[in-house]
Amino acid sequence: MASWTILTCEYPPRCGGVGDYTAQVAAALAKCGDEVTVFCPPQADIPTAVSGVDVVVLQDTYGRTSRDAIARRVAGQRTTVLVEYVPTAFGLKGANLPWCNWLLDLSRRGADVRVMFHEPYFLFGWKPLHQSPLSIVQRLMARQLLRIGSETFISTESWRRYLSPYAPQGHARRFTTLPIPSGIPRCERPQLANDRRRQLAGKSDGLVGHFGTYGTHVAPMLRDALLSLLSLETSLAIVCAGAGSDRFIADVVAANPELQPRLRATGRLEPADAATVLSACDLLLQPFPDGVTTRRTSVMAGLMNGRAVLTTSGHLTEPVWAETGAVSMTQAGDTQAFVAAARTLLASRENLNALAARGDDTYRRRFALEHTIDALRTTGEIAVA
Repeated sequence: MASWTILTCEYPPRCGGVGDYTAQVAAALAKCGDEVTVFCPPQADIPTAVSGVDVVVLQDTYGRTSRDAIARRVAGQRTTVLVEYVPTAFGLKGANLPWCNWLLDLSRRGADVRVMFHEPYFLFGWKPLHQSPLSIVQRLMARQLLRIGSETFISTESWRRYLSPYAPQGHARRFTTLPIPSGIPRCERPQLANDRRRQLAGKSDGLVGHFGTYGTHVAPMLRDALLSLLSLETSLAIVCAGAGSDRFIADVVAANPELQPRLRATGRLEPADAATVLSACDLLLQPFPDGVTTRRTSVMAGLMNGRAVLTTSGHLTEPVWAETGAVSMTQAGDTQAFVAAARTLLASRENLNALAARGDDTYRRRFALEHTIDALRTTGEIAVA
């Protein structure tokens, strides 16, 4: 039986992709018979109980008090410390260099510390100019974490080139990519999905969906694509699912009231409900300004539910997408090409089904949660309780 101590910046029921991922991984490790303890910062809600997982709520966000509590807990134990790392979320406003130094010191004193980089650091050009000093500090944080002598995991192969310059010589060969699996389950009730489709599509012949959070970078791309597509495909309905979809659709309708009968928004959904809505769609449109990657859980949710996905390629997109044909892609920023690709797919049920089948197969073979668990338990020697 292996022993795991997982350090995360959030945990359910507090919403967030890292928290949901941590809960998935912790539950799956416990199901394998491993001993699992999760540490998370203070939160208003009681952590979601999962069989075999001990969740410890810290007194602060990885400050001195928290570090001392974790050190006491792992002292003298054979446990693997797994850090679910996002540089902005571990205290001191994203500049918690003392915590990174403490992790390095913990490793040097014999603890088996492994870091999963969900994100590396603020990238210059992604954020306003006043955040450039924070970007520098976070590079120092990454450098310290990469000096830890055990395994390093990354959520996308693209992070390798961002982190390698900060790693000790030879360490880059020890990066292991762990794609982020879907946080949405597979819909196992086709009739329920068919009923939902009839409700959402109404009298329209086709139903196109989007699943996401409608952030400031994605929303303008999505809006332009949907408006163009709706003007060309007059028998098409659109459903936008997820937190922020209500506001997004309300803004679109305010500027284009004639489209209201063809637009739907679900708002935030429970995972099972989200799976049903996704399964009701003919095609999912998932554009990203920096391109699809293996950390895009909205795309993973569509693939897991056997949906055809049209997305965009960009500077972060890994080769796996073109190699497998799991999704259809156009270049990020080219709305005309994106809409043309959507129309081509919608015109052929055979092409939609073939794309959906490739996506489903790729997800099962490459991205599903069990591959993450296998990699965690077999990459290097894990601590045995």
